[in-house]
Amino acid sequence: MLPFATPKPLTTLALTAGAAALSLLGAVPAGASAAGPPSQAAPATARSGSVDGQVVSSVPLRIRAAATTDSAVLGSYPPGAVVHLSCKVDGQNVDGNPRWYKLYDRTGWLAARYVVNLGAVPWC
Repeated sequence: MLPFATPKPLTTLALTAGAAALSLLGAVPAGASAAGPPSQAAPATARSGSVDGQVVSSVPLRIRAAATTDSAVLGSYPPGAVVHLSCKVDGQNVDGNPRWYKLYDRTGWLAARYVVNLGAVPWC
């Protein structure tokens, strides 16, 4: 045996410890599946046609019945809330922004002036 060769039991232990550390960090060895067993896979949702957005107003953002501030208030989202957007239209101009987002998972519209879309929102 060479003086710098690592005995086999220590090599196995080092490889096992390294693999455990990588799994804790979320790394996946080449050839392995990141999805895990089917029970741990991300669930399919009906939202696959939506685009996420985030409310950037400093006060609760009102959900409107139409793309105008004159329409009925249907509820609100708190600052920082993640919302699911279906499509966009031009409506009432709010602080220089005429865009309004139709909500995907509930009835209503949000003024785009106070929502940052996290993807490309299609036109309605």
